[in-house]
Amino acid sequence: MPSPANRATWPGCRPPPRVDHTAFPGARAIAAWWVVFSHSADWLFSVLPELSWLAPMAHTGLAVDVFFVLSGYTIARAYLDRRWTWPAYGRYLRNRIARIYPAHVAVLLAFVLLCVGGAIVGVATDDGAFPPIGLLAELTLTRAWFGDALWWNPPAWSLSAQFLAFILFPVIAFAFRGRMRGPVPVIALAIGLVCATTITAAVAPSAMNGMAPPALRVLCCFTLGICVAEWTAALPATRRAAWVAAGGAVGLVMAAIALEPGAPRAWAAITFAGIIVGGLAVASPRSTAVLHSRPARFLGQLSFSTYLVHVFVLILLAKVITPSAVDGMPLLLRAPIIPVWFGTILAASWLLHTLVEVPWHRRLAAPRTSRAAQADGSATGA
Repeated sequence: MPSPANRATWPGCRPPPRVDHTAFPGARAIAAWWVVFSHSADWLFSVLPELSWLAPMAHTGLAVDVFFVLSGYTIARAYLDRRWTWPAYGRYLRNRIARIYPAHVAVLLAFVLLCVGGAIVGVATDDGAFPPIGLLAELTLTRAWFGDALWWNPPAWSLSAQFLAFILFPVIAFAFRGRMRGPVPVIALAIGLVCATTITAAVAPSAMNGMAPPALRVLCCFTLGICVAEWTAALPATRRAAWVAAGGAVGLVMAAIALEPGAPRAWAAITFAGIIVGGLAVASPRSTAVLHSRPARFLGQLSFSTYLVHVFVLILLAKVITPSAVDGMPLLLRAPIIPVWFGTILAASWLLHTLVEVPWHRRLAAPRTSRAAQADGSATGA
């Protein structure tokens, strides 16, 4: 069966040219470090108040939607036309679990050791931050299925919601294969997904961030990514698409600065994330050279580990470098806090990626076909 990259999505379309996706790691790196900065903002501003002018950028609720849309896009490109059988479904889920679970469990273990060590030395933890039932929900990847609690490793809420999207993907793929072949139904579904997450954020916002409830939010973004994959499959690569992606990025940043939590921000997050992914999907390689440069690709490879481990590192940094410890110091002596912050998180990301994420993914994943390898290698968090 032909792959999505080599077929025309709608009747009458010529097979599209091979699309270069090497800009995606750079986009994931930017999104991941935006999340890191957002979670670091309170501590960074307390020890370096000179950076407080960046406070309007400290909104994590928008960057992660890029991950969700990109996840749906890459999974669709690799698996949408697959003929699903129970063995194929088992292999698919095995590969998804092998991709996200080892690093997730490793960071959870680090938090368990942190709690045990804190109890031994008499350091109290935040009330309700590390409940045993929460650990069970984290280990079973079900935390976000029924609520929006920020237990244990806060950023890991998205993994459980994404895992639900992975479980349901064959059902979504069946619907696309049978009823969504054409621009009109795909665009109509995309508009419906944006409306669904926006309306839900207005009438039943999540207590976590004012967006739609986690499971619905991720499912809508994930399915939008599938719509983007279908819409762009027949489009040729073009330099103009990079400007579309850049416009989406500017829109996302402006929304982070100008919009308060609620329906408008939810609309902006999913809409501009879709524009960014769609633009990058068909952007010519030369027009996105910065995003597939060697440093960007390196940070992109580490982005999943960065996303998972950074809160743990921040807890340790906040214990070592406190506002009272640096109070009264001149800026010249406090400025190295920035490279220390960046370097420690980057080092922890590299260790998690090198020692856990990559080797355990290879050990646990099913033998990969070329299409499975494309999905596993191209979607951080997928």
